[in-house]
Amino acid sequence: MSARVAAVLLVLCATPAFAQDDDRPLRAPEPAPQILPWPHYAVPALEGLTMHFMLLAFSNVVTRMPFAEISGATIAHNLQLGAWTFDVDYYLTNQFGHPYQGALTFNAARSSGLSFWWSAIYATLGSLTWELFFEAEPPSMNDQITTSIGGSLLGEALHRSALQLRQTDGPRWLGLIGATLLDPLGTINGGLFEEPPIEDVTLDPIFVRWQAGATAGAVVDVSNEVLRDRMRPQALISVLLISGAPWDSRSTYDSPLSYFDLRADLAFPSKVVGNVFIRGLLVGTRFETQTVRGVWGLFGDYDYAAPAIVRASAVGLGPGVIFQVRPAPMLYLQTGALLGASPFGAAGQLDVSPDLARDYHVGPGMQALVDFRLVRPHWFQIELVLRHWLVVGAYTPPNGFEAITYLTLGANVPVWRWLGIGAEATLSDRRARFSGDGNTHDTGLALRLTVSVNSDPHFGIQGVP
Repeated sequence: MSARVAAVLLVLCATPAFAQDDDRPLRAPEPAPQILPWPHYAVPALEGLTMHFMLLAFSNVVTRMPFAEISGATIAHNLQLGAWTFDVDYYLTNQFGHPYQGALTFNAARSSGLSFWWSAIYATLGSLTWELFFEAEPPSMNDQITTSIGGSLLGEALHRSALQLRQTDGPRWLGLIGATLLDPLGTINGGLFEEPPIEDVTLDPIFVRWQAGATAGAVVDVSNEVLRDRMRPQALISVLLISGAPWDSRSTYDSPLSYFDLRADLAFPSKVVGNVFIRGLLVGTRFETQTVRGVWGLFGDYDYAAPAIVRASAVGLGPGVIFQVRPAPMLYLQTGALLGASPFGAAGQLDVSPDLARDYHVGPGMQALVDFRLVRPHWFQIELVLRHWLVVGAYTPPNGFEAITYLTLGANVPVWRWLGIGAEATLSDRRARFSGDGNTHDTGLALRLTVSVNSDPHFGIQGVP
């Protein structure tokens, strides 16, 4: 995906912030039959194949990529079980491009009225079809994993955001444009079916913060005491979206990703770098006392981090919890934690091998997230986020591991109605050990100054005037 398209998605993800007033009742989920009419199943399959053929034709005629030169011989080779491997594509292609491709296939099914799990099957089969029949290269196991899991999580987040836009109280045409850019298959399928697609999505309360400003940073090789990279000041856009927060009594947990949070940012133009983090509840239970509101259960997690040199990406599943306590009047502490097992992760930025031509390591591992958000409505929001990834180089040589940690401290202060100002610092640490490469220790620091637009001045806290 190009930086321009990514920038559009980031901006539009913030648009739902003004789509729903706190006092507006939420739409109740419509009961969906177990078996829908056959077009609901056939249309997304045809749309997935059409997207495959369009991308193949573009890669053959315009970009003339070698992978698009398919033939009967390449298909026959890919159908052999021993043909599966781990490819050496660019980090952006493998860790974001493929999940986005999976999200399109997922949303073709989701917007046809199928459930999250049915749509995840379409994303998985769509990825398998692409690997076997639409690439001249051997099928890639890492692409199959990231496209299926990452695509499902990203697709559901975009699908729910587009639904918010389609039911906005503002100009209908503006909401339709935004929803189409976020979920183009949703708009197409809404016009194909005579009746609206059957949905199992409740429009849960949503909080969005969109920011624009400047960022700068640097990465230092601690072991050798040399500057590895420097990111000079450049423009930044970012978005934080929280849907179905458990501290809001109107939130429902009737389907996967009824609660999710999405964080994304993009820095440009001198060095285009960015991040996408999605955490969503797949199956869980709400708990509530007089002082605590929260939810715990099984979470899905998709991370794509690519700032400067220290970068990591993973898809995973694991237990998690998120809750809010009120330590003092008009003071709220929101806390969350997630520990996930990752079948596939990618981390680091170095020349692993001239033969592989990959500048990152791949393998299984784990990911962990702990965050704290202290909120005083109308006054401030202070946030501390700790992310950690462990990637074990077990799939391809050389053997070893990557351990990467991000620690982010930020604050946001409203200055007038929805308008605010913010500052943020992210400290990154990378420790790697691989056979033949020795030990590596890189540390990075990134600073941000932003102007923010918040969906409400009380940062999503319910019941605050």
